[in-house]
Amino acid sequence: MRSYSVLVFSLLLISSVIFVSNFETSFAEEIIATSTGFEDSTILELKNSRGNNADIDTVRIWLSGDNEFKSFKTEEGWMGKNTPQGVIVFTSQNEISPGESVKFGIKTIENNPVINWKALDLNGEIISSASTTITNSATSQDKPELNKPKIVTIKENSNFRFIPERPASNSDFRVVGEEFVPNQLLDFYISDKLQKSIKVDENGKILFTSKLPVISNDERTEFILRDSGGNEKSLSIRIPQLENREIADVIKLSLGNTPQEVKRGDIITLEGMSTPNTTLTITSKDVNGNILAIDTIQVRFDGKWTYDNLFAPDLDLGTISIEIDDGKSKALRNIDVISAKLINIQSTETNIESGNIVVFEGTAIPNQEMSVIIEDAIGTEFFSRTVSVEESGLVNFNVEIPRGSVEGTYILSAFQGNESGITIFGVGQEPEPILIVRPLQLNFAGGEEISVEIQGPSNAQVSIILIDSADREKLSDTLNLGPDGKESYKIKSGELPTGAYTLNAKRGESSGSGVFTIGLTTGSGAITIQTTRDDYKQGEQILILGNTGAINVLLDITISDPSEKIIKKIETFSDRFGLFKVDNFRVPLDGALGEWTVNAKSGGNFNETEFSVSGEDKELVIFTDKNEYKTNELMSISGSGARQSATVTIKMFDSDEIKISELNITAKNNGEFSTIWQIPPSLENGEYNMTVDDGASNTSTKFIIN
Repeated sequence: MRSYSVLVFSLLLISSVIFVSNFETSFAEEIIATSTGFEDSTILELKNSRGNNADIDTVRIWLSGDNEFKSFKTEEGWMGKNTPQGVIVFTSQNEISPGESVKFGIKTIENNPVINWKALDLNGEIISSASTTITNSATSQDKPELNKPKIVTIKENSNFRFIPERPASNSDFRVVGEEFVPNQLLDFYISDKLQKSIKVDENGKILFTSKLPVISNDERTEFILRDSGGNEKSLSIRIPQLENREIADVIKLSLGNTPQEVKRGDIITLEGMSTPNTTLTITSKDVNGNILAIDTIQVRFDGKWTYDNLFAPDLDLGTISIEIDDGKSKALRNIDVISAKLINIQSTETNIESGNIVVFEGTAIPNQEMSVIIEDAIGTEFFSRTVSVEESGLVNFNVEIPRGSVEGTYILSAFQGNESGITIFGVGQEPEPILIVRPLQLNFAGGEEISVEIQGPSNAQVSIILIDSADREKLSDTLNLGPDGKESYKIKSGELPTGAYTLNAKRGESSGSGVFTIGLTTGSGAITIQTTRDDYKQGEQILILGNTGAINVLLDITISDPSEKIIKKIETFSDRFGLFKVDNFRVPLDGALGEWTVNAKSGGNFNETEFSVSGEDKELVIFTDKNEYKTNELMSISGSGARQSATVTIKMFDSDEIKISELNITAKNNGEFSTIWQIPPSLENGEYNMTVDDGASNTSTKFIIN
């Protein structure tokens, strides 16, 4: 056997591998072994686990296979002896207590040795025994007979804290932590004594309750979180004695009333009572129990507490649970998170036959006009109108579906400023699930992230294909819509060249598409623009065609009525041939008669064209079936000359001009309207005035009650 010599260890140790036994509910094995090596030199480190109850007195090591020791070195206080059997026995003058470690250096004939070891206590009893090996980056070997690598849970930025910040002797406290490796286990120690094993949630967070033992003399105590690889995070604080703390009057934890539903982005105030000057933990969890947020607050001296809880704008729809914990008891409340849409409109019936009237009801932004557009089953805009929204925010209007209208699923889009809302209904059939694809803007800068809003059935899986203007596929993907049927799909534009793109979404038989451009600019050169006809009727669709002197440029199309009021603004672009078209505008049913203007503008270049809207300009009139009535009698009211499909408001006033009744009905496509009114029995005899208003003109008539 070769003589022993002093080993000089290289600082260029390349790698280390850590090994453990089976990963179960706790990994508090007695000894943690680590070996690191470079060429023929190896350092073996044995760490006595914090959870162990024995001190290491002797270590024996030997090599597997035909490998042999060349030399070894020990730490100060240890002695080593190489036996004829090839076993090096290390003994210590100072035993290795739990939480401490020792290192041994060896040189071997062959590189990457498999080191077998045993650790014994003062009585010669085996504490632990296992095998380790090193891994060299240049000569990595698979050794299936060895233990598997340990699972690391603690990262460099992992952290934890206590609630309250300074727990007292013999008291309960909570541990809150974050930035751990998700779904792994940790052991929690107090003063080297294992308290419990806890599991990190899927977001890398921990939250659990523990209890301090009785600690005297305000001692400093160490708290440790440890993973299976021996990595640790610790806190050391001085613990006040329980008897030295001022004990407040105990008040049972309570939580006041909370709403059943909240909108995303809302803030609600939680309030209640608890023991004065104590700390409360407020935890929000989703329906699967995953922690969304953790916060702490201090109870006031009078036992009252309040907390403003924000429901994030990007929060998934569904049930959120809010848990208030004072360390001894909990208060739990479930709240449904609903859409924060400001425009919510639905049809009262989902299936309407052509020739009938569909009624829409809902809510919108109060005191603000709302533009409404309806597209038929083939995507043609057949109805557009402006609806006034009163102070209450309630919306109610009717639309007549023309006879002979194409059957299928229709889309109503409502707009108020930057807010929008969408609903669907069926004509001649129940509406089918559809996909709506809308880029947040028409043109995106090169390198800018592209965002496309996709709406469809709740939780539906959707296939995505992106194609360029030459019909070449640029990407394909799938996504899952959220509980509200919506998802914002992101595309990185860095690898996409300047041009126009179409994003197609498909789910079963349903499909939708949206167009956007990348890197286009204004400045078109000469613009030509025209409509395919010179004269249109109210409600007719208009096709606008044109071209630009430069290709792939952005244009703004503005359509104005005879009073120069802008009815529609449309963003579009010319293609790689310099051509552009607008085919999604229809003259409103209540559109003004006369000369309309279409203006196309790109940078400093512009041009315009005109078209006429003609029709019968009828005077608004109103009739009653007779002139004199008795109280409680039915009055038949009819009229003509109203704007097509407009809301007609009929009001009744007494001789003092006090309003006694109001009716709202919808005019037909030909401007006619009719309804029945029952005269209240409380009206006095005399002359009354009736007014009618269709939003553009008004008239009145009188009737007598005797």
